[in-house]
Amino acid sequence: MNYAADRTGADAFVESLVQSGTFTAEAARRLRTAYAATSHPFDTVVIELGLMREEALAQALAAHFRTEYVDAPDKTANMMTCEALGLEFLTSRAVVPAGEDETGRPVFLVADPFDGETLDMVSYHVDRPIAVQTATRGAINTFLASIARNADAPLEDHTEVSSASDSDLERLKDFARQAPIVRLVARIVQFAVDGNATDIHIEPAVNEIRIRVRVDGMLKVAETAPLSQLPGIATRIKLLAGLDIAERRLPQDGRMRVAVRGQEIDLRVSVVPTIHGETMVLRILDRSVVALDLATLGYDPASSTQLEEIARCQNGIVLVTGPTGSGKTTTLYALLSLLSNSSVKIFTVEDPVEYRMDGVTQLQIQPSIDLTFARALRSVLRQDPDIILVGEIRDRETAEIAIQAALTGHLVLSTLHTNSAVGAVTRLRDMGIPDYLIGATVRGMVGQRLLRRTCSCRSPDPSSVCPKCNGTGYHGRTATFEIARVSERLGRDISSGAPETALLDTLVAGGMTPIQIHAEHLVSSGLTDRAEMMRVIQLDGTAGP
Repeated sequence: MNYAADRTGADAFVESLVQSGTFTAEAARRLRTAYAATSHPFDTVVIELGLMREEALAQALAAHFRTEYVDAPDKTANMMTCEALGLEFLTSRAVVPAGEDETGRPVFLVADPFDGETLDMVSYHVDRPIAVQTATRGAINTFLASIARNADAPLEDHTEVSSASDSDLERLKDFARQAPIVRLVARIVQFAVDGNATDIHIEPAVNEIRIRVRVDGMLKVAETAPLSQLPGIATRIKLLAGLDIAERRLPQDGRMRVAVRGQEIDLRVSVVPTIHGETMVLRILDRSVVALDLATLGYDPASSTQLEEIARCQNGIVLVTGPTGSGKTTTLYALLSLLSNSSVKIFTVEDPVEYRMDGVTQLQIQPSIDLTFARALRSVLRQDPDIILVGEIRDRETAEIAIQAALTGHLVLSTLHTNSAVGAVTRLRDMGIPDYLIGATVRGMVGQRLLRRTCSCRSPDPSSVCPKCNGTGYHGRTATFEIARVSERLGRDISSGAPETALLDTLVAGGMTPIQIHAEHLVSSGLTDRAEMMRVIQLDGTAGP
């Protein structure tokens, strides 16, 4: 539909109503006179003169412009576009987003298609041509009123931002604090939290911003927003995360804390400049008190018992390996929940602290002030701990301190990024740790991945979308793993410098179930399917990313 550029387009429509017998010549004269004498919208003037009912007028306008008449706006309207444009603007102009047409153009419902100013503003805002359909002003305003009633309070900003003297920066801050931008960012975070997402990706493209969320390890598009909103979104997030809003050339990392439905949520923020603008990733960290057990994660009773026996060693190192997002930290906290009691002192050193746990002293590293893993770990060792959780062993210095802690009677739990359990030995060797120290201190290694569970609906069904899995065929995740207990023989093999393949042979001969075999068991039991197993476990038998 091509909308009229100004109010003069209404004259042709009125004439068509006269020709069809809908209006008399006198009624048309009255309408033209009244419309020319006021700035009121065309549909409002027609209704006020009593010439047509709202529904009949909207239908006639749709027929005149050869477009669709919509009885009521769809509840799945682009909510982020609503928030970005602002409910006040949408209500006063009687316009609401309604998805896209078959060509990909944004569709907007309007009550007055002759209001060229409003349509030009909307088109400019979304930065591309739009298509228009008609609806009554009453239906549009009723829909927008329901959005206003259901809107939650904006996210609470816990970050103090110092004032700046630069007037341009102040204007940018003011823009980022405007209600539409605040509500837009709040809605993005709330949508992700409500959907149990672990990450939010805000990605600028040529003509739009794509917002994706990672649920059960898979990214999916949650929404799109006009590219013109990127500066406001980026500035709002930077303000919340305490980042430099003037810096757009270099990557920045920060953290922010927000309140969603009364619950405090921590987010780790990464901002990186791209050719289309700054792309942002927000990692959601649930700060609620942990109530985890190995069974909840997917460990069967026999495996839980085996892992618990390893973790109850009086000293040594227990390592959980896997890529980012494979549940390593969650497994370590499940072990801590087993070990925590009033007779032991437990410290965690993390970046960031992902869970809150009663009875555990938790420390978050801050590289910006030189509070690194190594420095924090040295300080913790002077606090008389029994058990220490180190979020990740990233370098030789941290590894050496962890080894010394284990040798002096402490139990150290940590993670490594490797493709298998026994790969932890190779990784420590690569860091420069002598074989004899690895063999003497490492008590157990767990290789872990997360597989999506098959939904109770069992398969994606495009004709009927399952409310639990949203048509994906999967709901929730379960762990697939291999547990390598370091026996006396394996310890000798490690100390003598045996290669990884030989160590794996020793483990399998001693009864270890490799991760790919465990994943096959999950497929056979119906907990997951082969497609998901093949996605996560590589064809060569090693665990994939």
